[in-house]
Amino acid sequence: MSKLIEVEHKDTVLNTFILFVQTAQVVLKYADALLYRKARLSVSKLIILKAIDSSGRALMPSEIARWTNTERHNVTSLVARMKRDGLVTAKRDVSNRRSVKIKLTDKGREVLSQAMPVAQEVVNQVMLSLTEGDAALLKEKLSILRQNAHDGLEGFAESS
Repeated sequence: MSKLIEVEHKDTVLNTFILFVQTAQVVLKYADALLYRKARLSVSKLIILKAIDSSGRALMPSEIARWTNTERHNVTSLVARMKRDGLVTAKRDVSNRRSVKIKLTDKGREVLSQAMPVAQEVVNQVMLSLTEGDAALLKEKLSILRQNAHDGLEGFAESS
């Protein structure tokens, strides 16, 4: 097992940002590894299945992209693979022939159902040492960071 390498910078904010990015990367790597090993599913596919399931209706790729903060073309190619795997269907919208609606199949629901306990294992492991209060504070701070990054992206898009 490799040891974590701690790199300290004099700038606390920079140090915290680097730690945040490293944490996000290792959590995603861990989640992907466990989900694939136990449910043969990637985090990206799980998130899309969960988005469609949670909405209670068929979703357009652009809606999935917004929900997952992913580029539409990435969603489109991932959905194509999920369609090939029998997890979703993609049908043209009757009212707008240019739009496609993505819906879970029975197999997609079953795979999601099997993957959710594994996802909960990831949550339990990663959040192991946090109290409810810690989790609430972390959620608040992460929401702020996400909004700041989103605002930065919006500003970047407006200046292009």
